[in-house]
Amino acid sequence: MKLSPATIGLGVSMTIGYGTLYYSFSVLAPEIAGEFGWDESFVFAIFSLGLLAGAVSAPIVGRQIDRFGARLVMSLGSLLAALSLVLLALMQNAWQFAAIALAAEFVAIAVQYDAGFAALAQRHGRNARAEITLVTLIAGFASTIFWPLLQWLLTLMSWRDVYLVLAAMNLLIALPIHLAMPRDVPARADEGGAKALPERGDEANKAEGQEMRSQPAIPVASDRRQMVLMAISFAGGGFVMSAIGAALLVLLGDLGFAAATATFAASFIGPSQVGARLIEYLRRSLFSPPLTAVIAAVAITLAMALLCLTLVQPWPIAIFAFAVVYGIGQGLTSIVRGMLPLHYFGPDGYGRRTGALSGIRMVLSAAAPFSIIVLNEKLGPAAALACLVLVATASTIAMLALVRLDTRPQPQSA
Repeated sequence: MKLSPATIGLGVSMTIGYGTLYYSFSVLAPEIAGEFGWDESFVFAIFSLGLLAGAVSAPIVGRQIDRFGARLVMSLGSLLAALSLVLLALMQNAWQFAAIALAAEFVAIAVQYDAGFAALAQRHGRNARAEITLVTLIAGFASTIFWPLLQWLLTLMSWRDVYLVLAAMNLLIALPIHLAMPRDVPARADEGGAKALPERGDEANKAEGQEMRSQPAIPVASDRRQMVLMAISFAGGGFVMSAIGAALLVLLGDLGFAAATATFAASFIGPSQVGARLIEYLRRSLFSPPLTAVIAAVAITLAMALLCLTLVQPWPIAIFAFAVVYGIGQGLTSIVRGMLPLHYFGPDGYGRRTGALSGIRMVLSAAAPFSIIVLNEKLGPAAALACLVLVATASTIAMLALVRLDTRPQPQSA
């Protein structure tokens, strides 16, 4: 398949969106707290509230993308992201910090995956699977790039100057990419696949697009059930991934693992995540979107079960296996969030649907770190891990139920 420069550019802009507005916080928060004499818990509490602000903005941004197109919304998002980062560099007290940080996370949704997926859905219709995978493959390196970059910048300048550099990235790199995006109008469900097919050199995608155009419409009641099950599955997966991202090293430490062992094992998550996305990109014709979604959900649940094995005995092999399996599930989950709504509902109303799904997911994601840490402190790691297993299992069950509701005829084997 010919690589689209627009898709590669979107992957770069998504990397900047996550690196400047999400991953930067964990590096710069201690510097901010140290200068003002604040507790780090206060700074991270503001960040959690910011994630809730993102949950509020997600449906709003999704509707605006459906109405005005992704190009305009993402360009404005880059401008507002740059402005919020400049204001963070200039803030002088706790109230200013809280207000600006909340505003930054409120606009972040316009320059991260959900907006980018909507842009690809508008451009490529139902055939956007390869482009969604490619974008996540590129942006999956956001933490790998930005964490060491930020640490290096802090050796050269203050945290305030670093925020100005991050603002410049949004203004000088991400904004031009968004402005250069094709000026596509929101596509109807029956148009998206047909418009995209002549531009693609991928025979598998052509066949998939022809199949989808021949499928009968799904009843509205089925649409609602599918949205509910998708929301439950995405929200459960978001809860688990948010909790693991924030509390994994704490949990492993309380389970008896040395810090060096825990950190080394956790480092396997990133390569596994990228590897899973690469396989999905290269061999996507082997798996339908629902099957990929089931694999992702089962991998997350299996990873939590492997982590629970360490309650019996802190075997290092168990946490290395956990890291690999969890990385696979996490890597595929980001792709599933983009391609599954497209598979079931098409590009018509894609922004509104994904915005609603993201809002629900982000509420649970914001609550996850606090909830798991409290369970760990009050009842021990066994209670925290039991909670994660239960939530992951519920997510998998909802995904399996969603797949069973797919009443459309499946393609016949040749």
